[in-house]
Amino acid sequence: MTISQKELKKSKDLVEKLLKVNGNKYNDWLHQQHQQFIEGNQDLILQALSAFTGQEEEEEEKSELKANEQSAVKPTSIPVAQI
Repeated sequence: MTISQKELKKSKDLVEKLLKVNGNKYNDWLHQQHQQFIEGNQDLILQALSAFTGQEEEEEEKSELKANEQSAVKPTSIPVAQI
């Protein structure tokens, strides 16, 4: 559902007035709504962070393995027999 700017402004103005009547500020209320939404989605946030940090750890492990492999396999020189 798409909300027009006019509808959004109308709703915001009404909420601001209702909050003011109750002695509350709109920005304080909005911040509280954001916090509730974040708290309600903590599992999703933690899963995303875990996946992100898991990918970083995997990439670090792969980089370390490659570095170890490269240092372990050094080209050796073969002496050339002089005739």
